[in-house]
Amino acid sequence: MPMIQSDPKRPAGGYREFFTIAYPLVISNASMTVMVFVDRLLLSWASAENIAAAIPTVVLLFTFWSIFIGVSEYTNTFVAQFYGAGRRMEIGKAAWQGIYFSLFGAVLTLPFYPLGYVFLDWGGHAPAILSLEKQYFSWLYWGGPFFILNGALSSFYSGRGRTKVIMTINIIANLINLVLDYALIFGVWGFPEMGIRGAALATVLSTVAASAIYLVLFLSSANDQIYGTRRMWRFDRDLMRRLIRFGFPSGIHFFLEVSAFSMFVFLIGRIGNVELAASNIALSLNMLAWFPMVGASIATTTLVGQYIGRKQKENAIKSAFTAFLAVEAYMIGFAGIFILFSGPLVHLFQSRSGVDISFAEVAPMGAKLLICVALYQIFDAMLLTFSGALRGVGDTAFAMWACVICAWCVFVPGTWLVAEYLKLGIFAAWGWLFLYSFMMGLLYLKRFTSRRWEAIHVIPDSMEQANDSPL
Repeated sequence: MPMIQSDPKRPAGGYREFFTIAYPLVISNASMTVMVFVDRLLLSWASAENIAAAIPTVVLLFTFWSIFIGVSEYTNTFVAQFYGAGRRMEIGKAAWQGIYFSLFGAVLTLPFYPLGYVFLDWGGHAPAILSLEKQYFSWLYWGGPFFILNGALSSFYSGRGRTKVIMTINIIANLINLVLDYALIFGVWGFPEMGIRGAALATVLSTVAASAIYLVLFLSSANDQIYGTRRMWRFDRDLMRRLIRFGFPSGIHFFLEVSAFSMFVFLIGRIGNVELAASNIALSLNMLAWFPMVGASIATTTLVGQYIGRKQKENAIKSAFTAFLAVEAYMIGFAGIFILFSGPLVHLFQSRSGVDISFAEVAPMGAKLLICVALYQIFDAMLLTFSGALRGVGDTAFAMWACVICAWCVFVPGTWLVAEYLKLGIFAAWGWLFLYSFMMGLLYLKRFTSRRWEAIHVIPDSMEQANDSPL
């Protein structure tokens, strides 16, 4: 089958092409961001301890799941390159390998459950917060298999640029979560009042709903006719080997980033409860800007991957820089909002109940940290865009080793040094986060422009694939 050509109405590597694929992913992630933001807001209204407990727990959970999510989501690159090369039946086969890996990864995450309590105890947070962290962890943990599975299932659509499907499913799931959040946190409409446990249960149930919708659509007759989603279900040794070869470094990279950030949050928590609550508010607001741009990063991976599949490397490079300029403009806009309205935004999280943590102490610190967030995310645009571009070309090993050096040899030890040993305070720790993001973004940019990735071949050529017999 001939390679799939670019749409003549959307110039190759241009803004129109990028926005066509990116905007549904941005809206999808924005809806998820709003859902998480409202989730944090509702929890903070119940008590300030809830907001102090929620983010460290979520970061810890995604640390456990991150390797498997990273590999399953790398199915996107295989789908994108097969799609660009016009090899449609192999798209269905690649998606099935992602599903099989997701199921395997879900089983492997189960032994991490007791380890979570060890890390939460090590965090050294106040007893009231620690109790809430453990409740949230124990209920939310069982959503892990579905988060991993959705990475592979969504890749079947994102890799082909059919991102409106992902947007629709995520909006439906987020609406389910929003309704269940309010009902289960506060105990309305006949539901039990479960507090932070209710927020976790709502997230799990909405994630299960998304998985069910993805599977029904994936196995539809229309998709089977074009991509063999019912017929190409057999395990394929070569494709699985390639998925692990390129996806595992991507998963390790994701794990190293999330675990490093987890250490950052826990080290901040050891400074004090006020510092932890203020940082969690700043991070919750930062998600409004950052998480939608994860969708833009996925779109970058898709476009770069499709052009690599078409053997159009110059258009792949052009697409990456188009994405970078678009993401940077967005981040600068949000930075202005955070700087101008830092106080009012932080006050959205004021608790309705009298608690141990004084919001009068949290608010001014949170407002100053939000200005730090504004500066940090301007450079984070470079990191997001070019990490997506490197995934699209298959240069995942470099991203992994860069993260080993920068995150675990520089960022984490540096955060411990300024926060725990030298006790320079919360703003010194956030300043170190800013430097880390800037350094990683520059490394990814330099690597992508070096073009050393041109020798990498993610998908097998058609003749090699034809000679491989699936098991």
